[in-house]
This record gives sequence, C-alpha cells and structure tokens, in this order.
Amino acid sequence: MSFRKACPKREPTFRLGNNETINCDDGWVYDKTWYENTVVFEYDLVCEKDWMKQLSKSIVPFGNLIGAVVFGQISDIFGRRVVVVCNLLLTVVVSIATAFSVTYAGFIIGQFLLGVFPMPLCITCIVLMSEMVGDEYRRMCTLAPPILCCFMYILLGVVAWLFNGEWRYTQLTVGLISAVVLPAIFVITESPMWLMQNHMYDKCLKVLKRFAKVNNTFVSDDLFKEEKFLKLTAEGKNQKERKYTVVDILKSSTLRIRTFVMCFNWFSAGFIYYGISLNTDLIGDNPYTTFILAGLVEIPARLLALWMLRHFGRRPLTCGCQILGGVTLILSTISGNPAISVTLAMLSKFFISASFALIYLYGVEVYPTVVRNVGMGVSSMSSGLGNILSPFSILLADYWTPLPFVIMGCISVVAGLLVPILPETRNRKLPGTIKEGEVFGKTNYSQRHTYQHQSDIIPSEENEALLTESRQNPKINIKNQNTFGSVETPKR
Repeated sequence: MSFRKACPKREPTFRLGNNETINCDDGWVYDKTWYENTVVFEYDLVCEKDWMKQLSKSIVPFGNLIGAVVFGQISDIFGRRVVVVCNLLLTVVVSIATAFSVTYAGFIIGQFLLGVFPMPLCITCIVLMSEMVGDEYRRMCTLAPPILCCFMYILLGVVAWLFNGEWRYTQLTVGLISAVVLPAIFVITESPMWLMQNHMYDKCLKVLKRFAKVNNTFVSDDLFKEEKFLKLTAEGKNQKERKYTVVDILKSSTLRIRTFVMCFNWFSAGFIYYGISLNTDLIGDNPYTTFILAGLVEIPARLLALWMLRHFGRRPLTCGCQILGGVTLILSTISGNPAISVTLAMLSKFFISASFALIYLYGVEVYPTVVRNVGMGVSSMSSGLGNILSPFSILLADYWTPLPFVIMGCISVVAGLLVPILPETRNRKLPGTIKEGEVFGKTNYSQRHTYQHQSDIIPSEENEALLTESRQNPKINIKNQNTFGSVETPKR
C-alpha cells in the first residue's frame, strides 16, 4: 500500500470569524508502528469520514441482530441442520470474499454479512447439541462453542500480529481457517427433538439408529408406533401442523415475562462485554498483547462456569455473575489507582464472560422446543442491540469520565436482580410445547417431569387430546411402557 504525501495538520473544514480551515488536499501519513495497513489507512476514514469508521464498528452487531431473528425463525420452521450448513458455507465464502473488496462499500457489506451469518450459526449449533444430549452433557455442549470462540479470539490477535495489522491478509487467513470445519456438514444430523416435535418420526428413527450404532446400543423399529398412530388420526381429522413464531411467545404472559428477563440479561451482557472490549487498549502499549489478554481472561471464566454448573443451579450462578460483574465495574471507576482500576475492569469482564456462557445454556433450557430457536434468536437480538449501543455509550465520558461504566455496571446489577424471576432448570426435562413452557419450573411441572433422559419427549399438546381419545377406544389397547408407548391390536 502506497500512502499519500504528508500535509500540515488541519482541523475539519468550517468557518469561525476571520479564521478558516480547509481540507487536507494532499492526504495523510499514518503511524505504522503497530499497523501496516488498516481499513482506516486504506480508505482514509479520518476527519470528515470518521463516521464511516464508527459505522464499521456497529455494522457487525447490527448484522447479528438481523441474523439472529431471521435464522432463529428459519431454524424452528425448517430445522436446525439447514441453518448450520447454509450459514457455515456462507460464513466461509463471505469471510474470504471480504478480503478482496476494492471499495469501502464492499467492505461494509462484507462486515454486515459476517454479522448476519456466524451468530445464528453459533446459536443454532448450541441448540442442536443441547437437544441431542442429556443434562449431564448439555452443560459441556452448550459451553464448548463459547470456549472455542475464546481460542479463535486469541488466534485472531496472533494472526493480526504476524501480519503486522495488514487487514487483507488477516481477513483472508481467518476465512481460510474457518474453511477447515467445512467437512463437518457431511456428518451433522438434524435434531431428534425437533424431528419428534414436528412429527417426522421416520427421519428421527434414522437419526437415533445412527446414534445407537456409534454408542453400540439398540433402538426399536416400533419406537414411534403410538406417535405415528396419533399423526394418522390427526391427518384423518384434517388437523394441520402448527408452525410457531415469536408471536406465540408473546401471547403467553408467563413466557412473555421470562423472555423479557432473558432479553434484558442478554442485552446487559452484550452491552458491558463490548463496552470493556473496545477499551482494552488502556491496559498496555502493545495493542496485540492487550487483545490477546482480553481473550485469555474469558477462558478461565467459561471453564469456571462449566465447573460451577455441576454443583449449582443456573439461576443463582447467573444472578451472581451479573451482580458481581456490575459491582466490580462500578468500583473500577472509583479507584484512583490505574492498575487497580484496570484489574477491576478485567475482573468485571471475567464475570460478564461467565454470565454470557451461562445465559446461553439458560436460554436453551427455558424456552420450549417449538419456539426454542426463535426465542434464542430474540435474546441474541437483544445482545446485538447492546453491542450496537455500546460504542456510542463511550461518548458520555465527555460529560463525566466514569459515566459510561457506571451506567453499564448499574444495568448489570439490575439484570442480575431480575434473574430470580426465571425458573431453575437444573436436572429438569426441557419443555417441549408452549403449554409445558408455561408450567415449567412450577410445582405441578416438577412433580411430573423430573429429568430422566433428554430423549423422553412428551407428545405435543395438539396430540394429547388424540392420545386420550385413542385410549378410550375399545378397539385399541395402548400400553404406556415409557413416554412414547406402544400400540397393540387386541386379540379377537
């Protein structure tokens, strides 16, 4: 990259009295101590173009917001696998293509799409894994992607350091690294829980048989015999399968309140996480070591969250991490010692990173299967909103330097105080229907649905009436040996 000749330092163009400033017609010379070539250097995003630099910071979380809602709905309607496969392919393609953008507009479009595709990919992977395993392994599967993201966070800092901040090489390398996971699309299966909830029993049986082969166990061909009968009965009565949307969440007062609390906690986590991350350069002089350190802090936070989930419930952990994250952030603004302030700020990020990992799992378990992914999408959208607003909140420091972080800390404390409204989900079977979601966490639910196995899915509420009717039919004898049951024709 060749840079223009230097010109005298001048203010942006404006007129005040007899003084007049003019644009820097001969261009700029940039300090390349740490960065060889950045987007700011290449497209001269300074002075009157500074807003374009700020736009590039907000466009990615804005893409997160759009992608979470759109693909969350697609995942609940068309399945988890289609979203994972499509978004994985699109993420790799867009990531590589962005490195070759020749205009600022092309770069911004690439950044927006890199916000749209990866976030739903991560959320859907978490939902998919959580629906395949029981409570013992659900914790590990839910926290594995965020921990992996920490290592990718660190790897990004290392790659950027190796290329001395050359953004095109960095972007291209990240895209090529992402391509390594493309073979996974050939082994990813659809969620058995989603298939059962949508009455695709033959496909579900094939998936379960595939799992059984790997685990050296057996799945009966008659596993869904009763469910198939109920499906045929419903088809005979011309009952159409219902597709659920976010409107169904809002119709239920219980789910509506829980969704608000969950969304507020996601907003709080995103708002504070990015608020601290965008100012990690205060820790030291080297921006690369600062960036890598910020990623390293998250690994023990998420691992600690994984360990604590084995011994404590989701509700007290989430509540505690949010409150402690807010309190330590507020205290960091009070201390007059810079070292103590930075330490408290990083400790705050430690707790917020842990709460981020916790609310991923908590959200998966609170929402019923029929609206789980769309619920997670709405929650993630709230986090995206926090990410978008976070860079602009720093502008409040012009009025009072600690104000942005005081506001962030207060929001985190309020989010933690709202958590007790949510039900405890530890060692509880996940709700499948809207009806189950409404009573989830209450006494009448916990007595009936104590956790036994993740695959024990209760028939949907539309089929409960049909199930009762079939049991009253003297021509059919239904034996409820397990949740799924079996159908036998009586001897004549």
